[in-house]
Amino acid sequence: MNKYYILKSVVENEDYFAEKGNTSEEDIYRESVSGISLKNKNVKIELKKNKGKVQNNIENLYGIPIISELISNILLNTCPNEIELFEVKVNMSTNLKYCFLNILDNLDAINLLESILVEIIPETKVFSEIEKLVLDDFKVSSRQIFRLKHFRAEIVISQDLKNRLEELKISDFKFIPIEEFKYKAGTLNRY
Repeated sequence: MNKYYILKSVVENEDYFAEKGNTSEEDIYRESVSGISLKNKNVKIELKKNKGKVQNNIENLYGIPIISELISNILLNTCPNEIELFEVKVNMSTNLKYCFLNILDNLDAINLLESILVEIIPETKVFSEIEKLVLDDFKVSSRQIFRLKHFRAEIVISQDLKNRLEELKISDFKFIPIEEFKYKAGTLNRY
């Protein structure tokens, strides 16, 4: 049985948040959480100046993952066929280069029999609460990074990818074991 984690951003009050920007694609968030390849699109993203310290992970108004070259290099070495990277222009003082991370796999991999969850309307797979999340190892296979269909905002990573990111010794992420992940609609999940 493989071990998986929910990848959560850690954002401090003094960190840069990109609340202004431009993008060439209006539906970038919707398409990126759906696992759609954006290679045939003209993806250009520019984040405007704001206060705060620029980290390796930039939270932004689009709700899309924007990561530094340091992190993208780990992903390219670990799971190059599971992601796409697009350059992001950041109008802040930094020595780092940034990319928008598009995750290509959106899996229907929740083991509904072993998970403890509440659907808003039965048989819809729209969840109002998750007490225990269990993945179907067969459906996940050997993937290193993916999103879950019907619960697309969260990024799931493998134990191997978690270990490689931890080697960077950065404090930009928290890794929540999949079996400890809790969700309740209408509440902000803090870990």
